[in-house]
Order: sequence, then structure tokens, then C-alpha cells
Amino acid sequence: MKRRLPSLRSANLSTATALAIAAAVMLVPANLLPVLTMDSPGRNRTDTILSGIIELWRQGLWVIALIVFTASILIPFLKLAGLAWLLWLARRGRAPQARRGTRIYAALDFIGRWSMLDVFLVGFLTGLVQFGVMATVLPQPGIGAFALAVILTVLATQAFDPRVLWRAAGTETPATVST
Repeated sequence: MKRRLPSLRSANLSTATALAIAAAVMLVPANLLPVLTMDSPGRNRTDTILSGIIELWRQGLWVIALIVFTASILIPFLKLAGLAWLLWLARRGRAPQARRGTRIYAALDFIGRWSMLDVFLVGFLTGLVQFGVMATVLPQPGIGAFALAVILTVLATQAFDPRVLWRAAGTETPATVST
């Protein structure tokens, strides 16, 4: 015997949409405001995400620069683009794209948390490099905005139910359960 899963409310799509929009808004200050200040004798440097990546590249730390670029710029923007596409697809719905959309959802769910790498790095550096007069690392407002943007994208992904892709496409394959 097959039974239908409980109906999915459009409120889930609205919630996911609102959270994705809020995350996109928070990415603006996250990328414009400084995220970190490093003070050492003869050198005071305040960096945004992008200026930090450029400085790492200039110092020959291109592998770290690529990791930070991927985790801090590429993944958040790709995740928002993926969420936007899934939300659009859920409203339009075609069966061949429902399978692809489900796979994209699984990928977005998996990679989304890796963007917190920057937040952990700033926290680690802030705790590690506290040598009083010799050197200090201080977090700046941009890291809070970035952390909030990452949290909002994770929540938006969790609010999105990929079963709506199949319902919008008019197929029952993943939406039915055998009992």
C-alpha cells in the first residue's frame, strides 16, 4: 500500500527564499567590510576577504589564497545561485530537471558548511596570535556579516524541501512511501 507524504506548504519555499535573500544581502557587507586586523611592530594591516586573498597571493601562499577564495567567495555565491535555481525550478517544475535539482540540492547541502572555514580561521588566529605588544589579531565587523551570511544559506538550504521539485514536475516517485 502506498501513502502520500504530508503536503508540502508553499511556506517552505517562501522561507527558503527569504533566507536566501537575507544571505545575499549579508554577503555585501561581508565582502566590503574588513574581516581582520593584524597589528605587529611596524605593521598594521586591516583586510577584507578579497584584500586578504590578494595579500596571501602576493606572499606566495597561492594555495592558501585559492582555498580562502573558494571557501569565502566562490562557494557562497555558487550556493546562492544554486538555491535561486532550485527555487525557480520548484515553481516551474519539469520532471527531467527534478532529478538534477535533487542532486544539486544534495551538493549544496554538503558544501554549504565549508564556508565557515574563514570564520574558524579568524577565531583561531585571534586566539593564537595574542602576544601583547609584539602582535595582535582582531576580528572586524565583516567576519560577523560573513558568518551570518553562511548561517542564512545553511538555513535556506534546510528550509528547502527537494520533494517540491518532484511534486512541481507532477511525478510521485520520491513523494510516495511504501508501507
